[in-house]
Amino acid sequence: MTTRGRPPLLALVFVMATVASCYEVDSRGWVFPRGVGVSRIAAANYFPLASGWKWTYSVWMNGLKTQEVHAVLERKGDLAVVQDGAERITYVVTPEGIAEKNGDRIGDYVIKSPLSTGAEWAVEGGRARIAFAGGKCGSARVGFYEGCVLISVTRTDPARVTQTIYAPYLGPVSVTIQVADGKDFLTIAQAVLVSVTRPSDAPAVP
Repeated sequence: MTTRGRPPLLALVFVMATVASCYEVDSRGWVFPRGVGVSRIAAANYFPLASGWKWTYSVWMNGLKTQEVHAVLERKGDLAVVQDGAERITYVVTPEGIAEKNGDRIGDYVIKSPLSTGAEWAVEGGRARIAFAGGKCGSARVGFYEGCVLISVTRTDPARVTQTIYAPYLGPVSVTIQVADGKDFLTIAQAVLVSVTRPSDAPAVP
């Protein structure tokens, strides 16, 4: 599911960092950043985009449940090409975070610093907002993480909300899309991360 102007099917990415020294696992099996608060974790570390990353999502949409694989096909400099279902999307890694590439310019940011609750930025047709920063997220299949971030993107024409939860050094773990139905919002699609393949030089944790 992308965060673009159409109700999409999932664009979830990552930028590889020197992960081995960045997190540790406690006795409960929770993975958490080593010695830093959420505000000090770079936004790109919530969205690793090195070649070799691959994520499999369980996707529910229009009453049907399927699996969808997303993979980083290429990384050159600050650009990363991701196979997003049937399409390819190019992302730009900047000091501020991760943005979609829109022609010759930088498009909407999918995650952006500062990673603090209430922070906002403009996107095409709406606003993105960090609903919370520093929560817990994950599952038994991909591990449990602390320092997670929930980003809510509200757009108009049509009115809809996309909510994505990111785990540090893992990436997006869930996406929910809702559309307006009168005064209410109905969920039309959900995606949950069920497995991940890391690059060969990335430690397999948890």
